[in-house]
Amino acid sequence: MRLKIMLLLLLCLNGAGLSFSVTQEILPAGITCCDEKKIRQAMTEEVLARILVKTESGLRNKGLAGDYLSDQAFEKIKRHIPDGADTDQRLAFLREMLQPPAPDRDIEEFQTLVGHFIQGMTLEIGITMQDEYDQAFQVKEKTLKLLDHLEKLSRLDDESLGRALFQVDLTDKELKRIRASDRRWKNSAADASPFKEFNTLKRNITGHAPDRDQWLVFELAEKYRCQFPFLDEFLENYRRVASVFRDAARRVTERLSVSWE
Repeated sequence: MRLKIMLLLLLCLNGAGLSFSVTQEILPAGITCCDEKKIRQAMTEEVLARILVKTESGLRNKGLAGDYLSDQAFEKIKRHIPDGADTDQRLAFLREMLQPPAPDRDIEEFQTLVGHFIQGMTLEIGITMQDEYDQAFQVKEKTLKLLDHLEKLSRLDDESLGRALFQVDLTDKELKRIRASDRRWKNSAADASPFKEFNTLKRNITGHAPDRDQWLVFELAEKYRCQFPFLDEFLENYRRVASVFRDAARRVTERLSVSWE
């Protein structure tokens, strides 16, 4: 998991002295592949779940779902948790303590730490998904532009093909991959996990191997899939890009095959 984004955000928010309520109004810019508000809602549930685990008798010191921000948030809230409260009551109390204004300094710091977790993880997940989507989208767009150039050519030879590749910023190696993509296309198994399905499509479009560091992004997205389906939004958009790319790649291959017959 890449933590640089989260840590940088934490430093920025701390330096700016922004409150919990203010940080929750700050959303990542440029996220179009899914609804970032759903990511934020899911990460609110995640941080509360991590803190809640620490309130359970016998689980506090077992390192379950631990991270710096939720650990510190628990330290700020633990003495305020009502004695004898059951799990649902403790969760309700944690939610209540997120509502401004904070009654004391500990709760204010609790709110701030929770806000930093939510915002940092929203950025981590949102930017990871958007970056992958943008890479696939760019390949698809270049392939469509190449197809457009090829269909406008009355005569296609090595020289005109070279000019077309230059105009759309594609290399010979990328063209070979595009031409081979339909023949080598792989479909995911019906029971494949979202992460496996994504990586299969990713290799089909970009030729890139899976990034194992992304597993936590997809694990968290899948965990809250029913409540906050931003993962389904991302996959739907990614599948759409894949479908358009495959069709364009097939047509490019057909156009080049006919021209050199």
